[in-house]
Amino acid sequence: MLKLFTPTKAPSHRQERVAEEVKFLLSQQLQRDSLPIERDENDNLLKPQAPITITELSVSPDLRHAQIGVMPLGGIGQETVAKYLKVNSWYLRKFLAKQLKTRIAPELHFFLDDHFDQAAKIDALIVKIHNKERTNGAEPSVD
Repeated sequence: MLKLFTPTKAPSHRQERVAEEVKFLLSQQLQRDSLPIERDENDNLLKPQAPITITELSVSPDLRHAQIGVMPLGGIGQETVAKYLKVNSWYLRKFLAKQLKTRIAPELHFFLDDHFDQAAKIDALIVKIHNKERTNGAEPSVD
């Protein structure tokens, strides 16, 4: 994950409000599926095949930077989604500048959120342990 700022305390109420508004506006724009750049310099298609989910969004204390965790639905084409959003970040920032009632539109930094992958690995480990306990004849303990 890209670390532009390390929060030393809980985000302020203003940071939370701006983050929620940015998340709402970006979700709307990504749902419309109308970003201008759909191909890279080699004429390869960048437009993702699956819808993009915004999983996490945090705004720096000065509201100049926003870190946005994204994941394509089903995890299909993650690298394509990252390139697509990076190439179109200028357009999304311009869109936010028109919609937000703040002096500065935050610079957008997208990263692929791997929380779902980590959760799936943990679930698989729990199932494996649970099955191992069953095969040993012991009843699994619930603490």
